[in-house]
Amino acid sequence: MRNVSKKTHIFGCFSSSNGTTLTLIYRIHEFTYNTKNMITSPFRTSILSAGIALAAAVTAHGAVLLDENFEGLVLAPFESATESGGDGTDWTSTTPAGWTRDNGSTPVGSPAEFFGFTFLDKNSWIATEGDQERSQFVLGSGTVMVADPDAYDDGTDIDTGLFNAYMSTSPISLLGVAANSINVQFDSSFRAEETQIAVLDVSYDGGTSYTNLLTYDGAVVPDQEKINEHLSFDLNNPESGDLVVRFGLVNASNDWWWAVDNVKISDGGAVPEPSTALLLSVSAFGALARRRRR
Repeated sequence: MRNVSKKTHIFGCFSSSNGTTLTLIYRIHEFTYNTKNMITSPFRTSILSAGIALAAAVTAHGAVLLDENFEGLVLAPFESATESGGDGTDWTSTTPAGWTRDNGSTPVGSPAEFFGFTFLDKNSWIATEGDQERSQFVLGSGTVMVADPDAYDDGTDIDTGLFNAYMSTSPISLLGVAANSINVQFDSSFRAEETQIAVLDVSYDGGTSYTNLLTYDGAVVPDQEKINEHLSFDLNNPESGDLVVRFGLVNASNDWWWAVDNVKISDGGAVPEPSTALLLSVSAFGALARRRRR
């Protein structure tokens, strides 16, 4: 005698990039048979293969396009006379692969450790600057990206020349990415003081033109209000082009800092509609299962 059970089966769902959301795509009915009555025809096999292909197409979305915590960078000891308290793995000016630095009109000088955006071991950064609330950036850990005009002014007068620095990610192709599906998130520590301004910009043409996503004006933001944050931005991206995200700290004199860690860019992805062939296959599978129940 056949042992048949019927249950609702979630077929085709995907998880969000942070692993906290499941989105239901389709529901079908699954019929479970005992091994004595298992359908083993080539037709069933082809239907199952189609189902696997559909599930694979769905789970391919929500892909992480960039995940950078800077831990792959090799750090060297502090080298400038103004810096101390490190453990020998303190800093580097070397960027992640494909990232670009633009120090603009920032006066060239010392300490090299803080000329524009650089990468520092967080504990070494805290130690050499005597903390001054840098330890409040608890979301950051290990190696962090830092623009610190307060530290740079220890060796180079930037009260007139001003500190203007940018760091840009490598270009990310948007070919095949759904419109309005990209999310950018990172951990941030901005300690405000006039006249510095932190900006986050995005480009969809490889860096030729930019649209602003975030501006923190040190003349407006209260001191320490933005010193430890997780920031997230949903982009109005097109379906093609090359995405570049740019961090900037500009118009700064002997002010404070902007530090960043754990940069992640992901494609939330509009879930693709299944092809007609796949829908027919799933329908046929249901019909076959019902026929086998009789």
